[in-house]
Parts: sequence; C-alpha cells; structure tokens
Amino acid sequence: MTEQTRRSTRLVRIRDLFVKRGSLSASELAKELGYSQRTIQRDLLALDSELNVPLVYENRRWRIMEGANVVFGPVRLTLHESRAIYFATRLMLRSADERDPDGIAALEKIADALPAGVATHMRRTVDEYSALPANMQYIEVLRRLTEAWASNHTATITYRSASAAGPRTTGLDPYLLDHTQSGTYVAGYSSEHGQVRIFKLDRISNVEVTPREFDPGNVAEVAGRLRSSWGGVVFGESHYDVTIDFAPAAASRIRESYWHPSQKLEPIAGGGVRLCVSLPSLLEITPWVLGWGALATVVEPPELRDTIATALREAAANYN
Repeated sequence: MTEQTRRSTRLVRIRDLFVKRGSLSASELAKELGYSQRTIQRDLLALDSELNVPLVYENRRWRIMEGANVVFGPVRLTLHESRAIYFATRLMLRSADERDPDGIAALEKIADALPAGVATHMRRTVDEYSALPANMQYIEVLRRLTEAWASNHTATITYRSASAAGPRTTGLDPYLLDHTQSGTYVAGYSSEHGQVRIFKLDRISNVEVTPREFDPGNVAEVAGRLRSSWGGVVFGESHYDVTIDFAPAAASRIRESYWHPSQKLEPIAGGGVRLCVSLPSLLEITPWVLGWGALATVVEPPELRDTIATALREAAANYN
C-alpha cells in the first residue's frame, strides 16, 4: 500500500470516527489509528480541503461542525450483495406513493457502483421512482425529522389528528423512523401526550429542529413493541390470540410466507391451514383478513370475528 493510499484510508477512518463518536482529541485519534499526533494533526487539517468535512476545535477536542452535510465513503459490493440491495429497492418502490429526491440521488450513486447487469435494473427502478408525483412539503418534513432523529435533537412538530378539529403541536424526541407498506412513520416521546407515540409523516405539516438534545434510551424496546404489531406501526396495550382458518385455495400462499414473529401454522381438515398469531391490537390485521374474502374464517377472538362478519355482510348487501 502506498503512502497516498494509507493517508486516504486514514482520512476516511477519521471522518467515520467523528460520525460515530462525536468529539475526539488528537491523542485519542493517534492511539486509535496507531499514528503520531503530528500525523493526525495534518490529517485533521486535510479533512476539510480533501473530504469536505468542516471541523470545529473546542476544549482541545475536534468534532464535525453542526449541520455539516457529510458525504460518506464508498461501499464495495459483491454480485449477490448487489442483488440484495436491488431487492430492497424494489420493495421500497412498491410502497412509495411519491418520489424522494434524496432517495433517487442515493439510488443513482448505488447504480454507478453495481455490476453492469444489475445496474441496468437499478436505473430502471430509478426511472420508475422519478415518475412518481412530487410532494415537497412531505420531503421537507422528512428531511428535518431525519436531521433530528440522526442527531438526537427534539423536534417541534405540527400535525393533523383524527380526534381534533384543527392542527396540533407537540415536542417530539424521534427514536425511530420507519418506512412500511402503509407509509413512513416516526416513533418517539411526545411531550403533549407524555408517552411514546407514533406519527405518520403524511399527517405532519411542519417540523422545527430544536437545540435540545435527548437520550434515546432503549430504542430496541420501542422497536420490539412495533415489531409485535401486525403491520409494524401500531402500539397496543392489549393482548389478542388470533386464530384464522384458510381454505385449501389459499393454504399454499399462507404457508409460503412469513407473516409475523409469533405465527404458528397448523394443517386443518380438507387441505386448509390455520394461522395463529399473538397481537397487541386488531387494527392492522382487520383489513388484511377482509382482503382474503371467503377464503379466510376468523375463529377467535370473538370481537374480530364479529367485525369481519359484519363488514362482509355489508359488502355483500352492496351487490343485492
């Protein structure tokens, strides 16, 4: 490895350490990287000019300037890793209903780094993504929430609530940003509600990032609660043991998919299959069951069975 290559690699490593740890002293960097402090001092001065990483020196420690737009380093992918990225991109596109210029720019860069055969398909995905309608208010909300989420800063959000006549405002500590089949959501502590709440970005009209920092705490616990719901975006304090019988015509489709972490599948007479799951809420699974029509029969709980039966009777009445 040449000295120039070693130096370039070192600069990228220093940049990544600042991103992960916040502030560092020259001596800490020297110890971490195995170089002299004099070498590290020269590298720090070169970060701005060569990697466009503006640094601030305070109390004998260095950090990246707040609000700086840091460009991250290259990623090298194998063919099969490239295929995995392509699949993830296709899933994202299927649930997107408006284009994200940041997402498009990222996918264009990824396409340039992929093997030619995969890159062609990735660029086709970029073209499809670019053809979606634009919503700049949504993009601005997403960008500001991303900044607050990535830097652990409280945001003040204005949002539309189904239970209120007009817009409402709350302070939000954004713990998680997640994109699902039903939209993009942010989960975090809401000062108005005094607890962790979930907000759909389509219902947020404005975001202001505040100087106040917060401790995200046990984000894994919040993510686990979301994962236990059917669609991944509903908190529930209840517990429902859901049992649904599927007709033989739907059995293979039920068996070949992974529906929920708690799922259990059992064969039933006649070639059908029984799906059993444990959920904190019935809100998300109700429309899913309705989508199967006569091929699905709810066994329990009674409240879900009654809801599905009533909805199907009302739907059938529309055709009489």
